[in-house]
Amino acid sequence: MIHAVIMAGGSGTRFWPESRKSRPKQLLSITGGRTMIRATVERIFPIVPFARMMVVTGADHADLVREQLPELSADMLVVEPQGRNTAPCIALAAYKLRKKDPQGIMAVLPADHLIGKEEEFLAALTAGAEVAQNGSRLLTFGIIPNRPETGFGYLKLGSARMEVGSSKVFAVERFVEKPDRVTAEEYLADGTYMWNSGMFIWSVSAIIEAFEKHLPALSAAMDDISPFLNTSREAEAIARIYEEVEAISIDYGIMERADNVLSIPIDVDWNDVGSWGSLEDVWGKDESGNASKGTVIFHESVGCIVSSPGKVATIIGAEDLIVVDTPDALMVCRKDRAQDVRRLQEILRERGHGKLL
Repeated sequence: MIHAVIMAGGSGTRFWPESRKSRPKQLLSITGGRTMIRATVERIFPIVPFARMMVVTGADHADLVREQLPELSADMLVVEPQGRNTAPCIALAAYKLRKKDPQGIMAVLPADHLIGKEEEFLAALTAGAEVAQNGSRLLTFGIIPNRPETGFGYLKLGSARMEVGSSKVFAVERFVEKPDRVTAEEYLADGTYMWNSGMFIWSVSAIIEAFEKHLPALSAAMDDISPFLNTSREAEAIARIYEEVEAISIDYGIMERADNVLSIPIDVDWNDVGSWGSLEDVWGKDESGNASKGTVIFHESVGCIVSSPGKVATIIGAEDLIVVDTPDALMVCRKDRAQDVRRLQEILRERGHGKLL
């Protein structure tokens, strides 16, 4: 059976001032209507019922996640006492699932991604599960790039290994960090480089075997608390080991070191919504390249992104600006500086505006 693990940690600093410490990106309604975490869960519901969904989140967000997902059983909402990056999060979920279904298949999905072609995504997820259940394989979904993107990591496909339904499966030759513009253009022209989506599927036994081999200290910690998982003493046990476990990503800790990594390339209108700048593709643009949420009047303005749901906004003679208005804060920045919004956290704190975080 396929189990889904939804990673709902993180603070969403790139979406300030709409995102705050108490309400990160996955709990926002970026496109209007559903929050991102609710959309993620409903997207996979046709093949993964709530009984086989697990959400891992932080202590500050647990109550809001429960509000968004009342169908989730109590033991399937896992609360991390502090963020330790993705490897401990995934390890904790895997060791919990081993007690429930040691032969199960585990899909790992971020809570804050958008996917336009949901049926195609579910088909790829089903194909990935079929591959994962036959052998010790770690699968990741590579996004077929449509532009030279410098904000994503990449993976390079190797030889074709098999075909399952309409999905082709390739060996992963290597993972590469975020490139500069020239290198990103070379990757796009090459055709074998995919964006690293951060979405995975594998058997529970395969990923635990990988933790034992590549992150033995983390594996030992999980073995230590395994008797207490899915019991009333789980939270206490997790808090004990989270004081000591290494903060490390699944990519660096496992995927870049393993020799059994495969990938299914997909084209599903994926967007990781990594900054305000990415929303021009989500909201759609007018004939002058402006994108907006709320009532926004543009006059002789080009390439702007404006969020003003609470009041009418007028933008005159502007070019490539991001404007975000909330009841207690206003943020204006150049579009090419969207990734720098996260730096506002330390600036606001230093200047005595910590209550806005």
